[in-house]
Amino acid sequence: MIALPQRLPHVIWKNGRLVPLSEGWLAESIEHAAAAAGFLRWHLAPEVARAIAVYLEDENSAPALPLDYLQEMVRRSLEGIGYSEIARESRIVPPRVSISLLEIAARAPYELEFYPLLKQRLGDALEVQVAGVRLEGLRDCSKILDAAGRWRQTCIRISDEIIHFSRTFINHDRLRTVDLVIQ
Repeated sequence: MIALPQRLPHVIWKNGRLVPLSEGWLAESIEHAAAAAGFLRWHLAPEVARAIAVYLEDENSAPALPLDYLQEMVRRSLEGIGYSEIARESRIVPPRVSISLLEIAARAPYELEFYPLLKQRLGDALEVQVAGVRLEGLRDCSKILDAAGRWRQTCIRISDEIIHFSRTFINHDRLRTVDLVIQ
């Protein structure tokens, strides 16, 4: 596998954890601010996010940015294009993370090994205080754990167990809501 270099810096998130910054995360934060200011589905949010991302790619040399610095950059950008009402509402929303079930299953091809690793990854995500978790590769993961070359009835049971385990683990924290998407 080839890993492309991260062009955007990381954000020093809560608990001092580094979270990779993405254009989508910036756009989601700007969209939330726009909605709070009364601009539902503000069409310029992706464009402003792209402009900030390009600036950070070209002009920023720091590998990590403090959260308050990034929030100030977004606020000033919005004020600079004449949307001070959105700027007043701007804040960086909690990030969303993706977890590859296929990668976990490749490292731990037996259920006894798989679930502790999945629990650890989900726990790390919740510790960072994410807004959402996307679990990817459920079907292929289920086939690996079932030692099946192709999809069969026993894969369905494993798939259902992974879904139940993940939902139960994430919903255990009743203090806040975390979106869960399983693909």
